[in-house]
Amino acid sequence: MRHLVATSFFWLLGSACFDPVAPEAPGPVSIEPSISQPDVLIVVLDTVRPDKLSAYGYDKPTSPQLDAVAAAGVMFEDVTAPGSWTWPSHASLFTGVGPWTHGAHASLTAAGVRQSEGYVGVLSMRTDLPTLAERFSEAGYQTVSLASNSFLAPELGLTRGFDIAEVLKDSELPVRAKTLLEAPRDRPLFLFINIMLAHAPWEAGPAPWAKLHADRLSPGQDAPEWSKGFLMSEFPGIDFYKTPPGSKMSGFKQLTAGSLVLPPEDLPLVEDLYTGGITVADYMLNKILKIWNRDRADGIVAVTSDHGEYLGEHGMWEHGKTVFGEVVAVPLIIAAPGRLPKGKRISTPVQLHDLHDTVLELAAVSTDTPRSLVGLVQGDERMERPIQAKAWASGPWHQSVGGIYSLDWSLYREGSEALVFSSGGDKMLFDLSVDPGMTKDLSGERDLSLQSLWTRAQVAFPEPTASTGLEVSPEVMDDLRALGYLE
Repeated sequence: MRHLVATSFFWLLGSACFDPVAPEAPGPVSIEPSISQPDVLIVVLDTVRPDKLSAYGYDKPTSPQLDAVAAAGVMFEDVTAPGSWTWPSHASLFTGVGPWTHGAHASLTAAGVRQSEGYVGVLSMRTDLPTLAERFSEAGYQTVSLASNSFLAPELGLTRGFDIAEVLKDSELPVRAKTLLEAPRDRPLFLFINIMLAHAPWEAGPAPWAKLHADRLSPGQDAPEWSKGFLMSEFPGIDFYKTPPGSKMSGFKQLTAGSLVLPPEDLPLVEDLYTGGITVADYMLNKILKIWNRDRADGIVAVTSDHGEYLGEHGMWEHGKTVFGEVVAVPLIIAAPGRLPKGKRISTPVQLHDLHDTVLELAAVSTDTPRSLVGLVQGDERMERPIQAKAWASGPWHQSVGGIYSLDWSLYREGSEALVFSSGGDKMLFDLSVDPGMTKDLSGERDLSLQSLWTRAQVAFPEPTASTGLEVSPEVMDDLRALGYLE
């Protein structure tokens, strides 16, 4: 089981709402400055939506540790990932360019769908693009990647340039991080960590609001009818990646296709399970930062996500196939004592892969950082760039669900106007200043805006030709299948 189920994390939620189980446990770790060589830590809280974080205003205390990081640094309020799932977004974070440039994305071509031969329906990241780890390594850093997501396995190529790149269980991440952080070193450290605890399947606990559903979702209890093919066996919870007996589709696919419908009164239950996973991920962040801060309180800490998750919005579930805000909006908080101010919030729209140039500048690794956010934080005028995201059709969804899931989808945004369009000719226009949830299509009312954005969007997503199909070991194939990425 991937998730960490431990009641000892309850103290992290704060006594304002719940009594802590561990009475002498410390609170969230703050980040205070000192003067030393800057080590760099980037943490990706996999599958985390910003609107479900207390740091971003959610009404449950889902992220007390992230709140503390925000108090010590800069919170970016409007951040878009260039992809809506792990593979393209991590490749963008590591290269500083979009998936339409680095090439790591889903594919329906023969190169990317030969699963029977050990290939996955995705294309590889271009090898001629330098990675963030390579840039830090060239600058004399030790580079380490610790991840619980199998797409970060060294054999797949995203972790090119890391001296150490390991895939571990979530519960093992702080232990391994402690060993590495306490080991003697004669050079600065660039540490990347991916935490998967918010990713489905979702346990009913240990967050109090999620644990309220544990009895109802336990096997043998009076579980809701819709849940009975998806109950988890080891712990109470829901696994929509399961394919029930007699069905040809997983729960997520049934939900999306409409053959499985959750009653409206049970939608909050699913959200509670999801946000409970976010809280455990935040607890894991706390454990890592306690170790990190012992000797490097002046280090650079950035916390973000690679994508979000649909919870029924737009009639959609899970992530990876389209580009509405629920799956491409991500958090981004950077604390760099002595280099960035405390407690600042930036509302200017930015992209996840701007973090690439930002950490290079903050660590003085490079001055060639056109996408860096440092100047924006300092009040400098920033060159206006469109906000872009793209999702390519996935083989498994194309074959089993079809419809809009057999198409590529793109987001092209300038200011508050966002154009969402498909490879099948669909075009939708949204005004995010009044409709952040992208629920009202204005394409029939703002034809001039639609045509203007469409003209520029057509040339904004060039397709690289150097990518090839991704060859994967049977062990990694099994891990990716368990997470719903393969049939």
